[in-house]
Amino acid sequence: MNSYTPPSADLFLAHLGKPLDIIDQAVFRFAREPDFTVPEHSPIGGIFFRKLGFSFTFCSPEFYHSDELATSRPPIITNVQIYSGDIKYPFVSYAGNLPFALEFGDSRELALKKLGTPNWQHPFVAPFTFERWDMGDRWILLEYSADMDKIIMIQIGLTPNKRRRSLLPRITQPDIFALTHRLGSNFSDLIQDANFLGIDLSGVPKGAIDPIGSYEVDALSTHGIELYFRTAIGSERTFNVLSGARYIRKGVYGSVGFDGALPKNLMFEDSPEIVIKKIGSFPVTGKADALSGYYVWNLREFLLHVGFSVMERRINRIFVAAHPYYSPSLLESPRLTSPLAKNIIF
Repeated sequence: MNSYTPPSADLFLAHLGKPLDIIDQAVFRFAREPDFTVPEHSPIGGIFFRKLGFSFTFCSPEFYHSDELATSRPPIITNVQIYSGDIKYPFVSYAGNLPFALEFGDSRELALKKLGTPNWQHPFVAPFTFERWDMGDRWILLEYSADMDKIIMIQIGLTPNKRRRSLLPRITQPDIFALTHRLGSNFSDLIQDANFLGIDLSGVPKGAIDPIGSYEVDALSTHGIELYFRTAIGSERTFNVLSGARYIRKGVYGSVGFDGALPKNLMFEDSPEIVIKKIGSFPVTGKADALSGYYVWNLREFLLHVGFSVMERRINRIFVAAHPYYSPSLLESPRLTSPLAKNIIF
């Protein structure tokens, strides 16, 4: 390829999992303001060929493969997105051949004939917006039009490697058992609890906390967790209680990671469909796009909010909140309809 030949998506598909820096830099003259750094809010960056109808993402192999031995290695290509020219995305229609003999004009019915039964779909009943198929070392995600009569976006991603056992000390507390034991407890009780050792609670207000929100203690850099406090409800005296917590995967929002027990035996490497299997019921609300999504359950013990990466097929965040210390809006929209057992695809 010379510097005057526009690249195709095939070039980057052939380099999934390979270092970004081995790509001929001349091809990036066709990209829109290429930026090879990752944004502050995410460990994943992107390059956009809007006039060619495709884009790709990249990130550190240490983050993508959860591999501490890859700390000094250069970023790798992890996902390729191919666009139909639909108004939803600011890309022209991709002119090259599509993978797996797909065509943008394919209906969902035809896509299923070509690809088989999907591993994951959103929402749970038709009309579906997204469906994903796992294919060994990679996977493919299709996004359909509202009536499912055509494909508007195709995303192919690299399957992350299984996580290596960490060589660093494991952070295992406060795990879900320590957390649920203290949910609704006066924050001063946590100071004496060895499971919360090392988390600075000195800033938690002594007076009432604004009822519209909560007070957050950020312990991501030391424990991979955020703790939330609200003023006790139904008490004659004013005191603040532990109302919830959010566990965050290593590398997301600067989290050091958490290796202790999580709700319902969840693990950060679990895909969205595995999350549902482990919890044993369908979520009440949730949403997803081509980048990320979330599910919410109103469990007997607590409210559970699981945020996941669609691009990586795994969990990013797990939020646990004591009843009734959360916004009712979490359970109101967007509602998800649960399928009948005979229609479940996994």
